[in-house]
Amino acid sequence: MLSNPSLIVLDTSVVSILIRRVESAPYYQERIAGRRAVISFQTLEELWFGAYKRNWGDRRKNALRRSLDQYEVMWPNSDLVRISAHLRSERERVGRRLNTEDAWIAASALLLESPLASHDHDFSDIPDLTFIRAPVP
Repeated sequence: MLSNPSLIVLDTSVVSILIRRVESAPYYQERIAGRRAVISFQTLEELWFGAYKRNWGDRRKNALRRSLDQYEVMWPNSDLVRISAHLRSERERVGRRLNTEDAWIAASALLLESPLASHDHDFSDIPDLTFIRAPVP
């Protein structure tokens, strides 16, 4: 599948790395440069869940909001639902279960014909998905 070079979908792991400015952040920043960065609604939910679960105060929640404002959000629609369901079904068929949350994120990249940047290995062997992951030392 040809990827849309002007877009990149970021998994929750990458957004978290960028927010926390950890060691692999520059790798992902280089891959994002010059592209429209998109996150799934699922990533948005996961990051807000973490903030509420850890009982963040207003200052940290406002900082999270500002960080997330720089990304476009891919909201669910009928095409995304169909792709996600098909992806989960195909993964189960080959004995490689994919959880619903990750399926939403991968389906977003597939729908947009965009590469997916993730620090998790869960996406590495999904057919037709261009996967970007920082080298692990």
